[in-house]
Amino acid sequence: MTQINNSKKWGIGSFSLILSIFASMFSFTFFNGKYLGQHILNSIGLSLPIAIISLLLLFISLFIGYKYKNDYLAKSGIIISVIFIFIIIALTITSKIFYV
Repeated sequence: MTQINNSKKWGIGSFSLILSIFASMFSFTFFNGKYLGQHILNSIGLSLPIAIISLLLLFISLFIGYKYKNDYLAKSGIIISVIFIFIIIALTITSKIFYV
């Protein structure tokens, strides 16, 4: 009998899930009157839109997960990235339409 080895390895693609979770926390976690991204950017000394940085991180996560899709947790990173990209875009569009 031959043994089939379908186990995935930990690699760069595994970082996709971690990066997508961090990017979602960056724009959706709120405490002390500010988002987590605002706290981080203020400590660095930058004043950039949080949604843009979060989208950039999510697209990087999507790219890493797609490029290294055979690594462990890469597919989960792709799925979470796509979901949060759509959520951020939908929230941005609806806020521009309804709060003009």
